[in-house]
Amino acid sequence: MRAVSEVIALGYVGLSAPDVGEFAEFATSVLGMQVDPRSTPERLRLRVDERTWRLSVELGPGGLAYTGWEVANAIELDRLAGRLDALGIATKPDADLAKERLVNGLLLCNDPDGNQLEFFYGPQVDRAPFHSPRNRRFVTGHETPGDMGLGHVGIMFTDQAAAQHFYMDVLGFRLSDTILGTPFVHINRRHHSLVIGGTRPGGAPGLHHLMVEVEELDMVGYALDTIRERTGDTITLTLGKHTNDRMTSFYVTTPGGFDIEYGFGGVHIDDSTWTTASYDAISFWGHKGQKAPEKEDR
Repeated sequence: MRAVSEVIALGYVGLSAPDVGEFAEFATSVLGMQVDPRSTPERLRLRVDERTWRLSVELGPGGLAYTGWEVANAIELDRLAGRLDALGIATKPDADLAKERLVNGLLLCNDPDGNQLEFFYGPQVDRAPFHSPRNRRFVTGHETPGDMGLGHVGIMFTDQAAAQHFYMDVLGFRLSDTILGTPFVHINRRHHSLVIGGTRPGGAPGLHHLMVEVEELDMVGYALDTIRERTGDTITLTLGKHTNDRMTSFYVTTPGGFDIEYGFGGVHIDDSTWTTASYDAISFWGHKGQKAPEKEDR
């Protein structure tokens, strides 16, 4: 029998990038995120809502460092720890890391690929209101603890079946639907918080993309215009509309080497009425790969 999940949202994500300053400029100018003033040259923290931070970017090779999965309170965190321990899955409470992450309690664990998971409760809310330098408003929600969370992550796993078992059968994430056999899973009303991808021949495991959602389609358009005015940014997939979550979005490569999906209009799930489907394409329209510009003959 599949577990009932204690996890209620993707609360935060830790990333790495070779140049933290370059990532900060990209995140503010293109994405419209706000830099937390307590950031340092070695660690950038970014706000998208009332919480003190949702994204952390540290100096490194580029990619995923950890994912923070929120639970409602200490009771739920203890329940999760006991359930995982009973299944022989190693966990470790870490009070020092909880202080660093600005949460009340934190439990460490690894998924089958060794990705660091941080289950936590009690995130810090900043008394200063969120202020986007680009007047963007992000869809996270704060009606209940966790609500819809930061967005979603798409991760490529070396053993897709093992990852699917861990996140769905052990942690209790629920299937929204599949595209060409790839599971999209949810933990709240956001259509999906995780895409469980599988590596292809020659492909590397790890973060494929991180999705953040804004409140208006115009905000997506403004971001695209900003990218066109800049130099050095690469649109990975053009503007398009996904089949399963109906998100209208584009994908852009970040200074960390991974993609950000920047979108609007994702559907919400009501578990009492939702039925799963399988799709034979990722998009109704758009989301086309960009061709590299041809070099001029000299």
